[in-house]
Amino acid sequence: MANYLIMLLVGASISPLALAAGASSNHLLKTREIKFQVPDLTLEGTFECPSGTGKFPALLLLPGSGPTDRNGNSGLGITTDILKSIADELALNGIASYRFDKRAIAHYKEAWPKGAEALNKFFGWRKFVDDATSALKLLASQPEVDASRVGLLGHSEGSLISLQIGADTKGQPGAPKALVLLGCTGRPMGIVIHEQIARLLKQQGATEQIGKPFLDYTDAACKALAAGQPLPPNTPPGLAALFNQTTLDIVGAYCRIDPSELAKQFSGPVLVINGQSDTQVSAIRDTPLLIAALKSRAGGSVESFIAPDASHNLKSTKTAGDDAFDGPIVPGVLNRIVRFLKTNLKG
Repeated sequence: MANYLIMLLVGASISPLALAAGASSNHLLKTREIKFQVPDLTLEGTFECPSGTGKFPALLLLPGSGPTDRNGNSGLGITTDILKSIADELALNGIASYRFDKRAIAHYKEAWPKGAEALNKFFGWRKFVDDATSALKLLASQPEVDASRVGLLGHSEGSLISLQIGADTKGQPGAPKALVLLGCTGRPMGIVIHEQIARLLKQQGATEQIGKPFLDYTDAACKALAAGQPLPPNTPPGLAALFNQTTLDIVGAYCRIDPSELAKQFSGPVLVINGQSDTQVSAIRDTPLLIAALKSRAGGSVESFIAPDASHNLKSTKTAGDDAFDGPIVPGVLNRIVRFLKTNLKG
């Protein structure tokens, strides 16, 4: 399987990644490495902020699914630097940030447990949510940060985690003040995974007869996992990496969670940005549902932007194709993020 589906495979074999380290050469911003402890391992990340003095607003940056590092790059050979680009732009505009390497990065491999059941728990949905919640508290505690002006920015899976934290912490001290959701689905992922697999089958020239068993199994597996039931037997070989004993919890959560319902539970301002040419999350079928849910709230503003000719990673698809990973973030995205944050993370 390709791209987003591959990145779901937290239990897959992963190549080591080089970790970002050291101070930036740009004199307008400064960085430092910060580690933080969660119950079962120590996570590492980069704090970045303007070089001036004072208390800055700040954003926790959360990457997409799978073995994705603090910069938004995958150990499966996908390099986007989407979160690093955003962090640099934020610091140049007076906003601090923190981004960390997820527990699925091979850098932490020595801490991974043995056996499918243990790995399933170690890479479970709540583990990723709790890691991000701890990182949010860490960011708020930094001496350069105004703890009353801290928000969340999530890309893909990170956007779902952002919504979950927003719902979990509603009305509590330390709740995020604003959310920025990039490449966020508006529907439970079971539906989206079906569409992704159908698209891949079509790309590969599969006939309806050949593709039907894959789609039927996908639907049955997503339904079972969402209900906390075992996988159906006889997983097609082409789906075995996605549906296996090490991914039951995380894929089950994807299929169970309705992002639009979570969105209704966050009372603060939200910015939603999706790529017009995103092949993984639909700007037509997902974004309107998410926007409608956010607008239905009693309070909290919502802004949205569909980036023209942009992929899931918000890179230009004009020359790079539908699943573009390389190059700069398309024009308009960074400006929208900065403008939204300056308006909604005021002192």
